Amino acid sequence: MRHVRDVLCALALGLAASMPAMATSWPELPLPDDSQGEWVSRHMIHNGVPMRAARFQSQLPPAQLVRYYEQLWPGQVTVTDLGSKKIVAHGTNKHFFTIEISGGAAGSEGQIGIVEVLKETPRAEPGADFLKPSGTQVVTDTVYLDNPGRTLTMNVRMSPFQADGFYKSRLPERGWRSQDAKPCPMMALSCTASYSNGKEQMTLTFNRNGETTDMVVNQISR
Repeated sequence: MRHVRDVLCALALGLAASMPAMATSWPELPLPDDSQGEWVSRHMIHNGVPMRAARFQSQLPPAQLVRYYEQLWPGQVTVTDLGSKKIVAHGTNKHFFTIEISGGAAGSEGQIGIVEVLKETPRAEPGADFLKPSGTQVVTDTVYLDNPGRTLTMNVRMSPFQADGFYKSRLPERGWRSQDAKPCPMMALSCTASYSNGKEQMTLTFNRNGETTDMVVNQISR
């Protein structure tokens, strides 16, 4: 039997940098014998919670893969249908497992997540340290510590043009240099902006969503 060792679920940079290093004994997640797995991240902080993530492929169809985990954790599995996917969930007093399964008769793909169960709520709200317009809703804040980087998803009460202008006027004060020759057009439904700050690179993507804008921030360290 093959195992993905110390497995996750994932995805905050400034938030993680302000947190002490957390030592935890991660469990193993068994995979069927025919499976091929790989890590997404061995060490990540998602909305303030330590996680690990992996993915795998199996020759088993989804129904048999679900049955494998039901037999592995008898009476301790919850299975949820999410469109064409199945979500297998299993919890212990220290960790919570999620396995997202998709595929068909020819085989399946799985997205694995293991979350550490914390004894107290994280002190900082997701995205608390990130510059953002008033009224912005931070949906997710994920810091990748093994491959240093950060991804945030947010909803901004502005158009893409206005949101792009907000960051172009304020990021230079924080040491970020714009890498774009032209600003976002006033009527644009979507646009992208790139910035650099020493060894840091950041890309902002804006997509109109009714009266607001969905925004994705990707930061990486070179």
